[in-house]
Amino acid sequence: MGMDCVLGQVAFLYAFNQVKPAVIIDKVIDFALDILVPGKRVGDSNWWSHGWKMIEQHADRTSKELDIRGDLRRWDEEFPFFSHELIIRYAAGFFASTIVMTVYNELRGGRMRKR
Repeated sequence: MGMDCVLGQVAFLYAFNQVKPAVIIDKVIDFALDILVPGKRVGDSNWWSHGWKMIEQHADRTSKELDIRGDLRRWDEEFPFFSHELIIRYAAGFFASTIVMTVYNELRGGRMRKR
């Protein structure tokens, strides 16, 4: 087993244990809500209609967020062995492992080419 594999495994384990799935899920849900829920509308004639539309937008956003979180909860109930938190942890570990192995091989390959 080469040094790149060992470093890749260490990076995977470190990222797997250090990643906070709840923070990532919150960011992904916020991003999805920004896309799914339309923003402010132009042309509000008075403060009352502007306030009413803001309330509608906030209600739509909250409703969609609850739907998304409900879908995640159902996923976890249906596939307890492969929950969304595990998916995020595995993806973070794989990403960290790939980066470390690539950087190590590039640095090692760069030294070999100079000789």
